[in-house]
Amino acid sequence: MPQETFLTAATARLLSIPFRLVRRPFTQPQKALILHPCCLSQVLLATPLLSVLTTAFPNARFDWAVSEWARPAIAKNPHITELIPTGALGAARLSFTELRTIAEQLRQGQYDTCLIPGRSSSLAWLAWQAGIPQRIGVASGGRGFAHTLVAPARTGQQHATDVYLSLAEACGVDLPPGERPPMAFYPADDDRTAVTQRLIDDLDWLGDVPLVVIHPGGGAGSLYEDSLKRWPTERFVLLINHLARKHGARILLLGSQHDVALAAAIAGMTSIKCANWAGRVTLGELGALGEIANLYVGNDTGPTHIAAAAGCPTLAIFGPSSPALSAPYSPKADRVVTLWNSEARRPFTWEDGVTVSQASKAADQLLRQKN
Repeated sequence: MPQETFLTAATARLLSIPFRLVRRPFTQPQKALILHPCCLSQVLLATPLLSVLTTAFPNARFDWAVSEWARPAIAKNPHITELIPTGALGAARLSFTELRTIAEQLRQGQYDTCLIPGRSSSLAWLAWQAGIPQRIGVASGGRGFAHTLVAPARTGQQHATDVYLSLAEACGVDLPPGERPPMAFYPADDDRTAVTQRLIDDLDWLGDVPLVVIHPGGGAGSLYEDSLKRWPTERFVLLINHLARKHGARILLLGSQHDVALAAAIAGMTSIKCANWAGRVTLGELGALGEIANLYVGNDTGPTHIAAAAGCPTLAIFGPSSPALSAPYSPKADRVVTLWNSEARRPFTWEDGVTVSQASKAADQLLRQKN
C-alpha cells in the first residue's frame, strides 16, 4: 500500500466531500467484514470490537480480512466465520494493482457492511472499490474519505481499543462508560496438548514451582524493524537471576527465529539453567503457555499482547513508544503491568529506560497473585 503522505491526505479530504453528502443511517448487518489486516498487536486490540458486535448482532456473520503476519492472532476465534487473506505483509505494503485484486476478491464475498477500525485512506478506498454498501470507520485527516458512516470523534490521546470500539457506537451499540472488554486469544487444543507435554519433557515442570516465560525479542515486525524496542540483554539476565533466586522460578525463554541468537546469549549468561524454546514455538503455543504460566515478561511486541489476552500475569516493558496508545491490558487491573519511563530523553536510549529494580519489583507483585 502506498505510504500516507500530506498529498494523499489532502486528496482524501477532497474525495470525501461527495461521500459526506450521501451518508446514510446505520443498517443492521447480515454479512459483515472487518477490514483490519495488520499488525499482530493491533489485530488483538480490535478483538474487543468483534466481541461487542457479535453480542449486539447475534444473527450476523463476521469475516475478517487479515495479513498472514497477523493471522495467528485470530485464527481460532470462534466469532469469525472466515479469514480473508490480504497477502504476506498486509495491506500496508500492497500496490494499487494488488489492492484492486483484493477488492475484487472482497466484492465476490457480497458483504453488506465493512468495518474499518484503523485510520487508512487506502483501506477506505479498498472497501469502496469492493462495492460494500455500508462502510463504517474512523475519519481522521480525510483518511476515512469513503466511509458511509463515521464513528464518533474522540479527543486527546486514545488507546487503540477505545478508538476501535467507537465503531460499535456508530452502530448504535451502547457501551458502559469506561468499560473496555478484554482482548481475546484462543489457542487450539493441539497447542495446549503440545506445550503441556513439552513442559514435562523439557523442564520437568509439574506446576510445583512458578513457571516464568521470558520473551526478550521483538521489534522485527511485518512493516519495519526497531531493535530499540528490546530491553537490554544484561537486564533480562539480571531479572532472570532475581526470579530464580527469590521465587525458585523455572525459566522458559521464547522468541521467533529472529530471536534465537538473543535467547541463546541470555541462557548462556544466567546463573541458573533456562529452557530455551526460541524459534521452536508457534504463536498458538505461546498463547497456550500464557494460560498456564505464572508470569510472562516481554517487550512492546505482539507476543506480549497474546500473553495478556490469554490471561497470563504479564509484565510489558516499553521503551521508545508510549504505552498509552497500544499497551496490552486486562479487565483485572493488576493482571498486566506496563513499565515505561515517560520522562526519558529524546532520542531515546535505554540509559533512561526501565531499570532492573523496577522490573523485579513489578514481577514480584505479579508472582504474588494467585494464577
